[in-house]
This record gives sequence, structure tokens and C-alpha cells, in this order.
Amino acid sequence: MTWDEYQEMVVSLLDRNIKKEDNPQQHQAIRAPPSQSQFIVAGPGSGKTTVMVLKILKFILVDNVPPSSILATTFTKKAASELTSRIISWGNKMVSYLLEHPQLHHLHPHLESLKLDETTIGTLDSIAEDFLGNPHVIEESVSRSLMMQKLFEDDLEHNSDLLNYLKSMKSHQGILGVTGMSEVLLEIKDRIFHDQVDLDVLQKEEDHPGCQVACQLIANYLKELDKRKLYDFVRLESELLNQIKKGHSRGDDIKIILVDEYQDTNLLQESIYFELAKKAIENGGSLTVVGDDDQSLYRFRGATVDLFTQYQWRIKQHLKIEPHLINLSWNYRSTPSIVDFTNSFLEVDEDYQYARVRNKPPIKTARKKGYTDYPVLGMFRPDRKTLAQDLTCFITQCQTEEGYQVHKDLKITINQGDCSLLMSSPREFSSHSAKLFPHYLRQHLQQEGWEVFNPRGESLERVESTELLAGILLEVLDSDKSIENSMSHLPSKVKSSFHKWRKTVKRCKDPALDEFLYEWKNNKKQIHLLELFYELLNWIPDEDQENQVRLEAITRTIKQTSLFAAYHGLIIPQNEDSSREIFWNVLVPLATGAIEVDEELLLDRDLDNKINKQLNIMSIHQAKGLEFSLVVVDVGSDYSKIHRSHAYKRFPLTGDASSHLEDQLRAYSPLGEAAREKRDRAFDDVIRQYFVAFSRPQNVLLVIGLNAVRDGYQVDDARNYIPNVATGWDRNGQWHWRGLDNLFMI
Repeated sequence: MTWDEYQEMVVSLLDRNIKKEDNPQQHQAIRAPPSQSQFIVAGPGSGKTTVMVLKILKFILVDNVPPSSILATTFTKKAASELTSRIISWGNKMVSYLLEHPQLHHLHPHLESLKLDETTIGTLDSIAEDFLGNPHVIEESVSRSLMMQKLFEDDLEHNSDLLNYLKSMKSHQGILGVTGMSEVLLEIKDRIFHDQVDLDVLQKEEDHPGCQVACQLIANYLKELDKRKLYDFVRLESELLNQIKKGHSRGDDIKIILVDEYQDTNLLQESIYFELAKKAIENGGSLTVVGDDDQSLYRFRGATVDLFTQYQWRIKQHLKIEPHLINLSWNYRSTPSIVDFTNSFLEVDEDYQYARVRNKPPIKTARKKGYTDYPVLGMFRPDRKTLAQDLTCFITQCQTEEGYQVHKDLKITINQGDCSLLMSSPREFSSHSAKLFPHYLRQHLQQEGWEVFNPRGESLERVESTELLAGILLEVLDSDKSIENSMSHLPSKVKSSFHKWRKTVKRCKDPALDEFLYEWKNNKKQIHLLELFYELLNWIPDEDQENQVRLEAITRTIKQTSLFAAYHGLIIPQNEDSSREIFWNVLVPLATGAIEVDEELLLDRDLDNKINKQLNIMSIHQAKGLEFSLVVVDVGSDYSKIHRSHAYKRFPLTGDASSHLEDQLRAYSPLGEAAREKRDRAFDDVIRQYFVAFSRPQNVLLVIGLNAVRDGYQVDDARNYIPNVATGWDRNGQWHWRGLDNLFMI
């Protein structure tokens, strides 16, 4: 069919106006021929998913590109599912419409044989799994468990050279436990792959004695993966690149490549895309990348935002092509007040402009009429308890018919459950068990009959349901503690957790549980740990959504560790080694905090399915890609005074841990030295984090914190102010939003 026919069908059938005179940005992106590579800089709420879907359908229906020749990658499984669903639903709607018209009978055979589900859509990791024949891939918690075992095997958790090296790589002050050591080792391993580090040169030129120990540990970890025929995610991507270069992967017929969230790409992933793009361009096709440098949040996981901001130069150097730049800057999500606020936030810090794509236009509101343009609100209170109480009142009133009366002429009403609290960290307790703001908010909301969804609010090993489950498992496997006592190298934290878990079982005083433990002790049977775990769930209430997610984290770990365990997760009577293996693979990692509810597990959950009288409390990272009618952004419930311990979250004084590790390894990478100083990179990250938070709401944005964040605090005769990126401070210490007069205070 012709472009004009396609365009009219999109407008009339899908109610998406992509005409040049009405929507020039999307029109330009969608109409491009298959041979045109594009660099699409897509601001928040700019309809990038719509553009990707309509580009793909246009390639199929107008340009006659076979669906099997199209590959699109997304950052999360949920985004991939949404993209696939929309391509099929919109595509089928179009095909059905065309089949109903007799004058298009010459197209009917082609349309009837069209298989839209043959497009390859997924995360890069899921596509790599498919290309490589679906090998066994372990998740992050299992990687931590495996690395921890390598530390214990050679008693290296106490090696001073290794410990000092790991601390130096992250510029870490204070104690670094075995879990922390495992995490740093894995981060170094990932960086070596992500940044394509020359490991031989690193080992030759690095004179720190701990470097050799760390590299050997990483080598042992990788050998264990080889031995068990397992992959972690970074090794999976590395193998995909190797196979593509050798010409062994199934990508010869690719013609169209689209990459979403390109701002969070690393050098390894860029290399994969460029290698695939060579084939696509040879086939007369193209590479289109979509992203937004202002929403790059994953530098701590190896992402290099420079690959996005320098994309036009880099692709010209590698592939000799010049992509067409398109800025999607019309925001269809948020009200004008919210859009203006986010624009002004990005303009606060002059130095930040040098970290962005050049000549980037500001966001413009394009939302259709029929809404109330509420001002951006502020709520600041003297302490956490008062803030929690007043925020509860606001949230509950907003979702009643009466609404929240801002003033006599303005009332806020939103749909029930369509709200979220975004924070730097959703923890409800500090490392010293002090109660934090989300804990007080949970208490007040529950008193009003509300549910709170915050499965990361407390460390997994300290949650009551986990303590009970783990305690029962300890009693089943090792009621007399003989196995536990025989295990050398157990960290004190593990022993303490084991002791606490066993006490939780004793406090339970459930006759049915006592009978179960008695029967098990006297009638031991061979059973798989997963089967036993499901039996133990009888003592855990299953209606709690938070518990379901937490239990899923443990279940995944059991399934994954069974892949490489010698006994494959089997508990064999009279065989202590089978039980000891479960200690090392599951119980010890759980006790040290190595098993957790990670971002990926939460991203799989459908948070767009709004639940009445429920508040989602989440990290800003978790909220990326989501939207809510009401968004509350916490910019300072922890800050009553200036303290260095939380400076990295609000006003970095030095480079962060990720910056330090980058600089240590980039010297041995094709990336070379970073263009920006460590502190600047840390500052840029905080700006991006709060830009993402401020751009999530559709209708209402409420900024909250303690009074000291807005008004400062008195010490003797002087008033001290708390520098904070989120409240309009620049990195030079100038407060552009002094007193936060740009917020409507409630």
C-alpha cells in the first residue's frame, strides 16, 4: 500500500495523528524509508513506543519488509511485551480493515499470509538467548552466591591484599563484608566485559598485589560457568558478539534494527548493534536508535551515556553512515505546569548542559485538552512522622469524591490507586534499624485502610516471613546444628541470622508446625528443595503481594542454583553433603543479603494495573518508563542537617563509586579516559535521576521533604542551608530556587 493510504488508516483507524502539518516530528520518524538510519532523541512522554510500533508496521505494510527481517530491542521484558502486543493488536486491526475492502482484493493473499509475530522483539539478553540456542543463564543473585563460594573456597574473604584492592577500586571507606566483596568482584568482572578491557594489559600494568588475586577469582568464577555450561548476562552478550563476528549467529536476513533506551548502552552492547547493523545495511536496511540522555540512570551498572551523546560521531566512525537526527520533544503525558517545571529543572545547572546531546530543544506540552492544570505542589514538615501523617491525609483525600481542597477555587481528585511515591531508596529502616520515612507512611496509610507495596522496604533476610521460612528450613536440614557447626569460614552475620531464624521458629508455637518438624525428623525422605520450599509456604500468608515478590526472589535462586549444584537441589537422607550444599547455595547467601528483590523482578510486575487504595513506594530507577496520575517525589525526608554520609544522594562532594571504578578500568579500554571529571559525572547522575522522577506524573506532582531542606536550620547565630540538586542547587553551590517559592505549598 502507499504511504498516503497508510497514513490515513493510522489517523482514522488508530486515532494517531501523524500528518506532517500536525505532528512533524513523529511524521518524519515514521515515514522514513527502510534504508534511512535514525538517531531519535525522545523526551519523556513523547510517544516513542507509538513511533516504534508505527515504524515497524509501516516497514511491513508499505515497504514490504518481511516481519522476520525486523529486530527490535528494549530495556525490559515488560517493554518488549508492550511493544509486541501493540504491533500485533494494531497490525491485526489494520489487516482486518484492509481485508474488508473488495477494491484491495489484490492485497488479500499477502495480508492473509502475513505473520506479524515473526518480528524479533525482546531485551538484548533474551534475543541473545534465542540466537545462542537458549543456554542456561543465571541471574544476579546466583552470580553473587557463586562468587561468594569462590571467596570461601580459598579463604580469600580475609585476604588483606584483595580487600584493600577492592576498596580502592570503589573508593570505599569502612568495612567491606563478604557480600560487598562479591558484589565488587562481579562489578569489576562486568566492567571488564562491558568496556572491552584488555585484561592482559591490566594484569601486567596494575602493580597492586590484590589485582592478581581479584583477576584469578574472576577467572575461577568464569571457569565454573564453563564447567557447568552456564552463562551470566554479561558472558551471554559477549558470546553473542563472538558468534556474530564469526558469522555463526542467526542474523543474516536482518534488514531493520531498532534499539530502545540506547542511552543505557555499554561498549559491548554497542559493538553487538554495530555488527548486526553491518548485515542490515548490506541488506538495504538500517539501524535506528531511540533514547534520551537526560533519562540515563544505569551508569552504576556499566552504561556509558557518552555512547548516546556521541552517537552520530561514533556510528560514522564505525559504519561510515550519518543517521538522521530527530528530536521527539512534544510531551503527551503531563500538564503544562509539570512540563515547565521539568524544563526549568534541567536549566538550573549550566555545567550539566555540556553532558547532553547538543542543541537539544526543550520539552513542549502537547497534551489534549480536558484536564485541570494543577500547580506543582510542595509539602515540607518539621519531622518524618508529621510529614507521613499529612501526606497520608493528602493521598487519601485526593482519591475521594470530595477531593483535596488546595484552596477555595482548586480541588484535586484522582482515580484510586493511581499514585506512587518515588525515592532515592525505598528502605524503611536504616542499616542501624532506625525507622525511616516510608515506615511511618506505611503505618499511617494502613490505619486508613490502605495497602502499601514496597517489597524492598526491608532487607529480605530480616522480613518476618523470610525469617520463619529460613528458620523452618534450618530445623529440617540441621535440627542439631551439626552441619552449621562443621562449616568453617561462616561470617558472623550469617551465624547471627541463623540464630535469629531458629528463634523465630521457636516463637511460632504452632502445633501443626511442631508436628511437621517431628514427622520430618523421624521420617526423613529424599526431596527436592523446591518441593520442600512449597510445602513450607503453608505457614506463610499468600495474600500479601509484597511477600509474593519476596518469595519469588528466593524461589528463583533455588531454581537457578539447582542448575549447577552437584546434587541439583536434592536433599538426600543420611547425606550431609547434599544439605551442606543447600547451606552454601541458598541459606548463606540469603543470610548475607546476597539474595534480594532486584529491579528486574519488580520490572516484571505490572505496576500499570492500578489497585484501589494502594500506594506504590519505589526507587526512581524502578519508576523509569512508568506513569501515574499523582506522583510524590521525596527530595529530603532524610535531611534535617548537612551530613557527608548522604551528600552523594543530594549534592555530590566527590566522584561516586561508579566513577572511580570507571576511571580505574577505562585506561585499559578502547573508551579511553572519561571526558568529564568524577564529581561532574556523579552530579550529572543525580540531575538525571530527579528529572526522571519529576517527569513521571500525568496530572499532579507533589515534592516533599523536611522543613530544613526548604528553610535551612539554625546553628548558634548562623543559618545553614542544605545543598540539594533536587531543590534547584547547581554544582557551584548556587541555590536558584531559594526557599522553593516555585512550588505551591500545602
